[in-house]
Amino acid sequence: MTPLLGIAFRNLLRAKRRNALSGGTMVLGSAALVLGSGLSDGIAKQLTANLVAVQTGHVQVVVRPADFQPQNSPFDAYGQDHLPQAMALAREIEAAGSTFGVARAVPYLQLRGTAIAGNRSSLASLIGIEADREPELRAAFPPEAGTFLPDGDPLATYIAAPIARKLRLGVGDTVSFVIQTPQGAVNSRDAIVCGVFRKNAPWYDNAFYLPLASMQELVDWPGGATNVKVTLRDGGPASIRRAREAIAALVAESHVAPEAKDAQVRVETFEEAGRFSFSIIQANETALLVLSGFLFLAAAVGIVNSMLMSVHERTREIGTVRALGMRRALVVRLFVLEGLALGLVCAALGVALGGSIVLYYAATGIPMNTITLAWMAGGDVLFPVLRAASVLRAGLLIAGLSTLAAIYPAFTASRLEPREALHHV
Repeated sequence: MTPLLGIAFRNLLRAKRRNALSGGTMVLGSAALVLGSGLSDGIAKQLTANLVAVQTGHVQVVVRPADFQPQNSPFDAYGQDHLPQAMALAREIEAAGSTFGVARAVPYLQLRGTAIAGNRSSLASLIGIEADREPELRAAFPPEAGTFLPDGDPLATYIAAPIARKLRLGVGDTVSFVIQTPQGAVNSRDAIVCGVFRKNAPWYDNAFYLPLASMQELVDWPGGATNVKVTLRDGGPASIRRAREAIAALVAESHVAPEAKDAQVRVETFEEAGRFSFSIIQANETALLVLSGFLFLAAAVGIVNSMLMSVHERTREIGTVRALGMRRALVVRLFVLEGLALGLVCAALGVALGGSIVLYYAATGIPMNTITLAWMAGGDVLFPVLRAASVLRAGLLIAGLSTLAAIYPAFTASRLEPREALHHV
């Protein structure tokens, strides 16, 4: 096998221009696969990290209507109904959760309302949090101005930059919130802007973060919230499944019952709650699969054409070696190894090119300059991710494709009869 592989590499050099043209397709194809995988993995990482840090944690406890149907919206991750005694439930989960990997269990309360500043107003997403227990959210939304929501300041609010520009708010300015409570009452509250954060995804453009106690007072839900966000020390699939089962058992034992008769308390993983984010990830993976199919088809046509031309040019050579006793199987093996050799060289060059591009943009980021791109990437800047599995997959696929595409020309060469082939001498 080794001597034949050496011969295969030498044969490739006999038709440098033709092999360079067909190999160039494979180089570009493997580079595109690595780059596409890097972009797709980067989007998946950003969307998942944002979802876990800001909305759901790895597992969340939430009240859903009995007939709840996900609408493929980023707001599906939030609950809208009252989860009674959410603060006590969060403390219970965190206390018992040390045995199954819980790092934090924190309640938060999210409702829609209206923000008013002077003669300007806007729809707003009001989110009550325990600021001192939200390190992931703090990291996801660093301040552009001012500071993160301080602990113990009931009048503070931390707001997104787009809504700050729309309402012309800055640090120290006053904003008023008006909401209609689930009970039908209309409540209002004033707050002072403590900081403005850089948006990380368009669906947070209208976000106002307030202390949880202030939100509970505004909605008249003492001790209640809409969700309990559970963050695990290990976010692996097995740990999440184990934690979900344990948390579901704790919720059942605590007998937490929603106020609405047609609602139920559910324990959801971030994948279940974040259907919107994972639909984007699935769409990106599908697009990458379709692109890969076209690249493979183009590369396969080029390889088959190159190998068939090689068979035609080497008819006399094949006839000579066949007349000297080379078996058909050995001829097939030689041409298949030539395809493998071409694939290995092109795969190595392609993954090196694609990997270099991914590493460059992983360091600098790719600006998402339109709202559509920002929605797709989960932020204003996309940082691709280079994974060893993606590089290995691209290299193996291209090398395997080149080898398979050489099979038909190889059998064409093996069927040449020595007598007929020698007529070309």
